Amino acid sequence: MLLSGCTQVQPYTGSSPFEYREIHLPALPAEEAPKYLNSIDLDWGIWGHNLSVVLPSKPSPSVFAKESEGISVNKEQFCFSSDALFKYIRDYIRDNYGSEPTMRFAILPNDNSVVCTCAHCLECGNTAHDCSGAVHHLLERLCEEFPNHIFFTSHYRTTSKVPTKPLPANAGVLVSAIDFPLSPVHKEAEDEFVGLLKKWSGLTSHLYVWDYINNFDDYFTPYPIFDSIRHRLQLYVKYGVNGVFFNGSGYEYSTMYKLKTHVLAALLEDPETRWRPLLKSLCREKYPVTGDVISNFVTLQEDIVTEKGLSLPLYEGVPVAMKTYLPARDFVQFHDELLRLLPSTQGHEHEDVQKMSRAMMLTRLELKRIAGDTFESQPMLKELEASSRQGIIAYSEGGGSTASYLNEYRFMLEHAEEMSGKDLLKGVRLEALTALDEEYTDITLLTDGLLGLPSNYHCGQLISSAKPALRISIPHRDGMRRLRVYMTRNNIYHIGFPESLTLTAGARRLGTVVPTPIPGNLQRAVAEFDVSSVSNGTFVLSVTRDLEVRTMALDEIEAY
Repeated sequence: MLLSGCTQVQPYTGSSPFEYREIHLPALPAEEAPKYLNSIDLDWGIWGHNLSVVLPSKPSPSVFAKESEGISVNKEQFCFSSDALFKYIRDYIRDNYGSEPTMRFAILPNDNSVVCTCAHCLECGNTAHDCSGAVHHLLERLCEEFPNHIFFTSHYRTTSKVPTKPLPANAGVLVSAIDFPLSPVHKEAEDEFVGLLKKWSGLTSHLYVWDYINNFDDYFTPYPIFDSIRHRLQLYVKYGVNGVFFNGSGYEYSTMYKLKTHVLAALLEDPETRWRPLLKSLCREKYPVTGDVISNFVTLQEDIVTEKGLSLPLYEGVPVAMKTYLPARDFVQFHDELLRLLPSTQGHEHEDVQKMSRAMMLTRLELKRIAGDTFESQPMLKELEASSRQGIIAYSEGGGSTASYLNEYRFMLEHAEEMSGKDLLKGVRLEALTALDEEYTDITLLTDGLLGLPSNYHCGQLISSAKPALRISIPHRDGMRRLRVYMTRNNIYHIGFPESLTLTAGARRLGTVVPTPIPGNLQRAVAEFDVSSVSNGTFVLSVTRDLEVRTMALDEIEAY
């Protein structure tokens, strides 16, 4: 039976240089949505890294990747030369879509580094780290089987080898812009990306770019992208790109997503669009009370990025935002002004600005945590909590939820109150005796008196990939009897507990502890040492990393 909905796509009648234009943010109501935008839900029969949708409940083992000279099976990846995989895809398309109308199908590997090295895949051109050869072979078979549909490979990760011959007429490529810095000015990496587009433009008439429009670790902090996207789209037109997928927060709430959708749609229609007057006009139309306040702050952020020639991070927290695109004092004034004006708003403006101001409470709470000022945090926590009743559930791509953030922030506050006046190391400067990771050099986090948040690795933790151990010098303080070390883990981000912690004083080893999760809180562990026999000098804490995981996270070091 054919899937319903696949015939709803309307033919494009606009003037955009791009045949495909998608902004992957929460859908707007039909009466608000811009015209002529595409959708992965309507235009694609298979999208993204979701090829497993074609498999039956008990697929043939031959569809999975073979490793170790083609012997062992790895179900985390596919064998793209498998006849069984071809037949599953063929049957899925026949049963659900037929031969028309034209649909797009993404034939992409799963998002990992596994590659099939069976004899047939190697014959197709696979290497130990790249499966482009077998994917292109499968693409050709599908293009021949379904001449009215369009089949896409990708240029990303294990499919980053450009073919030596053109793709079939009904084949295309999704080129990931993950390594092309999001910036409104020329960066060195731009030249390499342009070179890649030039290569692909001669090999397919369906050259699409998979681009990015969010900070994927923080959907709630305002993120200025318009100048950067305008710069990129002008390049794409120049070098043969005819399709753009803007990867955003997807179906999850993202601050100002409605305004972003309208401005980005205008830029996709005409990359020369002067977005600043358009934004001001949109804000005044949709937000008559708060519009000027919103457009002024967005423009301020954009001006900072453009004037400084910054590259926007795709995966960072508020600490990095403060150093780049988030002027903290201006943001607080902007947020306070929204809250002041909110009671004067009505209808859609009231609903939108209330959601916006509540989501940005996470940013306010982070600014307070970073400053070590948790005074009057509770009202902000309650406002952020209220956002969940309005459908604001996740604040990051990695599954960080407002609920987990609230629970961990409250735990942090309770612990800080419990230790107030007792922690002898609060504010004391420690010294790293081994190199700290380049992006995590602020050792003051370990004695700021505030626990970090395990679900968000940007929040108050010292991340380390030290091998075999991170060594830290800790000064003795009068009255110390116990020393306590907190750790966190987060499997999503490959952060694990240390293998062990050892504390020494001079030549004496005071103990070695294997961390175990705290009962009722499996993301935290604590190690305690008796230091009552030491009266002066310094301690050395050696934190041995579990080499089975990428990194470890120290949270706080206390003495009492």
